[in-house]
Amino acid sequence: MLKRLLLACCLLSGLNGFIPPAVNAQTTAQTVITTGESSLELGQMRAREAAINQANRLAVEQAMGVYVISETLVENMAVVSDTILTKASGYVSGYKVLSESTKDGIYQVKVESTVSLEPLVDQLAKLGLLRDWNVAVLLVSNGEARASNEAAQSRLNQMIIEKGFRVADQNALVQLNKPAIMQQIQQGNYLAALPILRDQGVDVLVVGTTLTRPTADGPIETYGGLKTIMTQGRIDARVIRVDTGEILAAKSFQTIAGGSGQDMAEAKAIEQAATKAGQFFTLEIAKLPAATSQHVQLVIRGLIFNRERALRSALEKVPGIKKIERKIFRNKIAQYEIEFAGKADHLAEALANHASLKPFRFEIQSVSSGQIEAQAQ
Repeated sequence: MLKRLLLACCLLSGLNGFIPPAVNAQTTAQTVITTGESSLELGQMRAREAAINQANRLAVEQAMGVYVISETLVENMAVVSDTILTKASGYVSGYKVLSESTKDGIYQVKVESTVSLEPLVDQLAKLGLLRDWNVAVLLVSNGEARASNEAAQSRLNQMIIEKGFRVADQNALVQLNKPAIMQQIQQGNYLAALPILRDQGVDVLVVGTTLTRPTADGPIETYGGLKTIMTQGRIDARVIRVDTGEILAAKSFQTIAGGSGQDMAEAKAIEQAATKAGQFFTLEIAKLPAATSQHVQLVIRGLIFNRERALRSALEKVPGIKKIERKIFRNKIAQYEIEFAGKADHLAEALANHASLKPFRFEIQSVSSGQIEAQAQ
């Protein structure tokens, strides 16, 4: 019952007038400027071609670095070189030579290359090199007709796993069963669910509606007088980055399938729609930069006001912290929102070991996926 209520409420954002953040249409290509070189001993024409090829390889390598954590890239450079860099031209949809010159027996070109991201991240996913995003899928019927939600959700989860990502533990949804949170969700504000999902380690939320219904033409008669029920399957969904509420992509998918019975036809239609949705959304998730910053709540107890500003200055010196904003200071409790290049446990380690916080007797009390609690003086 909780799950059904949660799913229905989460979707009210798209159905009942709630205005979500703007969709961030992720790019399908990246323009990179690099310089390639080759020896003129090959002859000018061949040297020019080799220099351009090198520039394109460097462009693909630079683009690839956005989607693979640097340590992972270094560890797997041999396989990356064999499977991607040696075939770099296949990922470059076009290039423009900006300048070229010869000096000391070297042919040098400066090239602006356009790298096609979708085939690149798809290959990185096949190699298991993408960041293992934790993805939650929440689907619900819009109530107009019977819908095979379980078939659609299972198919989406399967495709998420096949892409190399993790499927969020559905038990995390139990944490949303709180009156204050549920009231906001019932009012159509799906953003109210995001802090809870973030604390449970969920990175990305796929939320949407499903619909199955017979086609307008009704059953069709096939060979031998058998009747086939033709059914429309539809999924309207969006992908949301949990820590910021940013909508990464939104799209509708529709298919038609037939079966000897209504249940069979519905299952086929909605599973085919889910397959289309899975192909699109997993690719959009794959295009998330690996080094995407996380927004972590830091709660520090025990501070007096005169020490708070000094501690905030000390926090700004911790490597990986991109931005820090104090939200609340009350009764010796300070709450900050920190934008950090990594996950909460990595931030906790950085805070615990940084010398600038030692004078404050800074001690971490607890760590969750979205929040760190600490004591200081």
